[in-house]
Amino acid sequence: MNDSSKYRRRTLLAVAAPVGLLLIFSGCGRDGGREVQGNVISVRGTVTIDSGKESGSHPQPVTTASKLSVGDRLETSPDAMASLLLIPGIFVEIGPSAEIVIRELRVQKLGDAMVDAIKSRLATLQLNHGVIRASLPDIGSGRCELNVQTGFGTLLAQRGALISMQLTSEAVRVICVDGEVRWSNARGGPVDKIPEGYFRDYRRHDGSGNEKPRLRSVSEDAEAQADVAAALETAAAFDDFVLRARNAPAPKSSHPVKRREVQPP
Repeated sequence: MNDSSKYRRRTLLAVAAPVGLLLIFSGCGRDGGREVQGNVISVRGTVTIDSGKESGSHPQPVTTASKLSVGDRLETSPDAMASLLLIPGIFVEIGPSAEIVIRELRVQKLGDAMVDAIKSRLATLQLNHGVIRASLPDIGSGRCELNVQTGFGTLLAQRGALISMQLTSEAVRVICVDGEVRWSNARGGPVDKIPEGYFRDYRRHDGSGNEKPRLRSVSEDAEAQADVAAALETAAAFDDFVLRARNAPAPKSSHPVKRREVQPP
């Protein structure tokens, strides 16, 4: 990864850390935190969402006004992409011809007030096919974790990680662009660590769960290098979004304050 690009990313996000992004709570639990809804940052092409909560429901077009909830299934057409803010601090881009299901969006705070600090942020996705890229900026405090489940295993990314992940019917490629990620094989065995600048390919016929695919440097593979470049562009776009949100004017109140009339002496 280019050091100047990494420095820019971390510096911009450190500056933009105070940005306030609305959390919409859809459930609560004092110990386990509260279930929240995610937001759509941008959409290109045809992207659909299916909540599956009502019988006979049909997929609906995704727009920047859409709210994302647990159980939602999102699918992109071959020329489409969508950028999502699952939880403040967890950004995901869905590439073309991809499908994900949101399994968990949960936040735990240090208190019940809106101004209280967030203690933990947890998002879990199921990737059914296609490419996703995820950015978890190295800002803030507390636990920040993204899990991506597949039929091959589960990826765990934490604060400071930037990843690219591609799933087909025969294999899944996990690239760590920044930070470090962990991979738990669905067939068991030890947890794999994938450091910054490296990737692993997990194939359906690799053998037993104890056989670990070779850890490879991104510099060895042209396709992996292209994936890294795309992930860096994605992270830069998220940086720009955060800066725009931070610099946006405060919304006007829908309830104007009435001035008290002063009676002349």
